[in-house]
Amino acid sequence: MQISRKHLVNILLHVLFTTLIVMVPIFLMPLKESKDPANRNFYNIPMFIMTALATISCYTSAYVLYPRFLVKRKLFSYLALTLLICLFIALVSGYATNFFAEMPTPIIWAHIVTKFFVVLFVMGTGTAYRFIMEVMKQENKQKESMVMELSFLRSQVSPHFMFNTLNSMVALARKKSDKLEPALIELSNLMHYMLYESDQEKVNLSKEIDYIQSYIDLQTLRFGYNVKISFSVNRPLPSDPCIEPMLLIPLIENAFKHGIGLINDPEIDIRLNVEQEGLFLSVHNKYNDKVLETRDKTSGIGLVNLERRLKLLYPHKHSMSVSKNGAYFKASLKLNLHDQVSGC
Repeated sequence: MQISRKHLVNILLHVLFTTLIVMVPIFLMPLKESKDPANRNFYNIPMFIMTALATISCYTSAYVLYPRFLVKRKLFSYLALTLLICLFIALVSGYATNFFAEMPTPIIWAHIVTKFFVVLFVMGTGTAYRFIMEVMKQENKQKESMVMELSFLRSQVSPHFMFNTLNSMVALARKKSDKLEPALIELSNLMHYMLYESDQEKVNLSKEIDYIQSYIDLQTLRFGYNVKISFSVNRPLPSDPCIEPMLLIPLIENAFKHGIGLINDPEIDIRLNVEQEGLFLSVHNKYNDKVLETRDKTSGIGLVNLERRLKLLYPHKHSMSVSKNGAYFKASLKLNLHDQVSGC
């Protein structure tokens, strides 16, 4: 079984830590002057034993007692074994101190109690260390899971968007329209953004706005004056905050998909305001209930995808709503971009 570089470094750090702790008594404690030179070498041995056993107890608590008892909620067994280990080490250390002394004396129980609580503290530290490591590991797993889900959601956006955009190309090709060439140029701009920008974690809002403008220009070439299209951007602030790429386009794409076709005098009104309070996107379009009922199964994928991405990327920092009022459908999105500084 191969050991990853990360695990190897972790093992080496533990070995280094253990070695340093165990060797502390040798380096820090001076040898006691003794009439008998043979006894000088034994001065640090009791502390060496105490330190070595305490270190072992720390790892025992972290890697044996914690997973086998504490995680399984066997609290009584965990506490009983912990106290027994502490008592054992305190007694062994006390006996070693007396054994290696030049003039053995009766065991001082106050010293035993002190050593007991020292070992208890060390074992508690080991348990706390393992608990923190497990929490961090769980957080990393959740983060990795979120990254994988976001990657999947992003992968859905591009094909879904391209499917709807190519329908526009097909419509122009059938008409043998002169607008097909400029439409392909706009499509090229869109694909450039999708290939080189959408894989980034964040992009500047200005790039996202340019992308939206290219998409609207493409739809304008397709429908011409048959659809009343309005797109306004109000951005009084000089800053250019960061935003998830292709986050706003699903609402606009949804308006073109459901706001055109078997609808008298179709209208699409898109308003984007960037203020100190955040970003506000409002999309109005006419709709036809009968048309919505006959849509294919892919209908609504974009909005469902968007809602999930918003929950993952902007928890408690967004609000999204959709509503119907007469012959009009309205979608609104508010994002808090205060911490999304420019320079993505």
